[in-house]
Amino acid sequence: MRLVQADEMRELDREATRRFGIPGLLLMENAGLSIVDVILKRFWDNKPQGKRILILAGPGNNGGDGFVVGRHLFNRGAEVKILITAPPDSYGGDAEVNLKIVSEMGIPLRVLEPERLREVEEMLAGADLVLDALFGTGFRGVPREPVASLIRLVNKAGKAVVAVDLPSGLEADTGRVAGDCVRAQVTVTMGMPKIGLYLEPGAQYAGEVVVGDISFPPELKTEEGGNYYLVDEEMVAAALPERLPTQHKGDFGHVLVIGGTRGYTGAAALASNAALRSGAGLVTAVVPEDLYPVAAAKLTEVMTFPAPGKDGGFDAGACAALMGLFGRATVLAVGPGLGQGEGTVSFLRELLERTDLPAVLDADALNILARDRRILTDPLFAERRKRWILTPHPGEMARLCGTGVGEIQSDRIGVAVRASREWGTTVVLKGARTVIAAPGSPVFINPTGNPGLASGGTGDVLAGLVAGLLAQGIAPVEAAFSGAFIHGLAADRIARQKGMAGLVAGDLLEEIPVVLELLARRKRSWRG
Repeated sequence: MRLVQADEMRELDREATRRFGIPGLLLMENAGLSIVDVILKRFWDNKPQGKRILILAGPGNNGGDGFVVGRHLFNRGAEVKILITAPPDSYGGDAEVNLKIVSEMGIPLRVLEPERLREVEEMLAGADLVLDALFGTGFRGVPREPVASLIRLVNKAGKAVVAVDLPSGLEADTGRVAGDCVRAQVTVTMGMPKIGLYLEPGAQYAGEVVVGDISFPPELKTEEGGNYYLVDEEMVAAALPERLPTQHKGDFGHVLVIGGTRGYTGAAALASNAALRSGAGLVTAVVPEDLYPVAAAKLTEVMTFPAPGKDGGFDAGACAALMGLFGRATVLAVGPGLGQGEGTVSFLRELLERTDLPAVLDADALNILARDRRILTDPLFAERRKRWILTPHPGEMARLCGTGVGEIQSDRIGVAVRASREWGTTVVLKGARTVIAAPGSPVFINPTGNPGLASGGTGDVLAGLVAGLLAQGIAPVEAAFSGAFIHGLAADRIARQKGMAGLVAGDLLEEIPVVLELLARRKRSWRG
């Protein structure tokens, strides 16, 4: 699903008027009607008579949408009260037109005054539903008083809240909440969905998101040519390869998983099994030779290969022993349980220099790159980096970028995009609402997953899963967003069955094939 930034949405509004001749007043009317439809169907069972709604209306177009909602619900028998946050003469344009209409209709209207917040509490207490029409897509920063106090009162009141376009206090482009913000049960976003509704913490404040139809022509609502997308089942199903009766294991790629040093053989095992569960035809786990018996015992369906090493880690010269394997492999997955010893650091650099295989770099591979970030910008690796997928969590991304976790989390999309362009590679910035960015590609936001994934080993599963998809011939950015979606959906299904607490990485391995089959069935049904 295509997502838009605030500037893109404003341009679409202008295009609707300039090119198609749809006046702003009509767009506002349609916005209000789409909100009315949601309120009637989802909250009032199509019986508005006697229901009480309090509309909080700012001086912009969001406030104008709120006035339209008030008029239609008043006409249908609801008890409507409107609280405006600025003097009536400060409202302009289409909002001013609709304010005059509700005023002439006799709908109770009051101006927010700091010294009368107690009365606002009483108004909230008497409402069945609150409509948040305070701020729109142009909001940035922190709400000022007395609106900040009003937002706190709304959240404290415990009433059902419907937000117009965005919960007030939420930034449209980043999902950032810097101060007070309305917590909505439902957000009706107009025309096209805004990015900030699908990033954390914005997604928590938005609740369920409904896209309101404001009569944009189909040409304006096209899914093609967007800069930002929310990953969905249809996108992932389309990316997954067909599995034909005549195919054999050699047709589905061979993944080399390199890692599993002392104390971390489980990480390599999880990544290896995840690559198999993704549908890869062959998987070989490469581990230090003194840990080979342990890895071989853990992995029955996965092949194992002992690499030269010492003290449970890789030796600087281990790469030479792997050259034969490189000729038979399709994709590398490097990092799960790799370690960061001096021999391993030398081994990784030589590995990246001597093979041009596509590679998923995770965990300790990223930590080593953070110690020598030149590899990410060195022209020597420029072509190779086009075939890499980096899968950092926020802490690893902070180390790679030489900054703090707070800076990473405050602008996840911006950080991922800048990094992917600077390094010339695909970046999967993990976390709540994982962001996938690649040079010359739209940005993808993954909506699946839950806090049950905050458990050791789940990142290793993702690395193996992405590598397995990549081995089957899927393009890097598609393998990245498909792997993130499948990984998260598997966790969501497990959480519904067993709960989130106690979810472990191994649980995902059993659920991944189930999700793949679900997506394959959906794909067949869409084709008819």
